[in-house]
Amino acid sequence: MVQRPKFEDQLSVIRVRKNYAAPYLKQKYVYIDKKDVKTERIFKQAMNDRIRNWPDGIYFLKLSSGKVFTRFNVRDGKVIQIFKISPATGMKYPMHEFFTKR
Repeated sequence: MVQRPKFEDQLSVIRVRKNYAAPYLKQKYVYIDKKDVKTERIFKQAMNDRIRNWPDGIYFLKLSSGKVFTRFNVRDGKVIQIFKISPATGMKYPMHEFFTKR
C-alpha cells in the first residue's frame, strides 16, 4: 500500500502548453484547505471559486517536493475534468488518496 502524502495547503500552479509546462504567472500559488479534497465534487466546487478568470487548458498543482498533486482541465472558468492517472508515469495522482471512501 502506498503511504498517503503529507497534505500541503500551498500548491504551485503549472499551466500545460502544447510543447512545454511552465508556472502560471498570473497566479503562482493556490491555497486549498484539507476539507476541500474530501471528494472530487467538493474539490471542483472549491477550485471553481478560485479559477474564474483562468484561460482554458490543462493545469497541474505541484507540492513543494516537486511532485504533481493533481492535474485538471479548465474550460470557461470551471474545472471540467480531474485526471486520476498520470499519462507520463501511469501512477495515480496523490490527491486521490485524500478522497474519502464510501
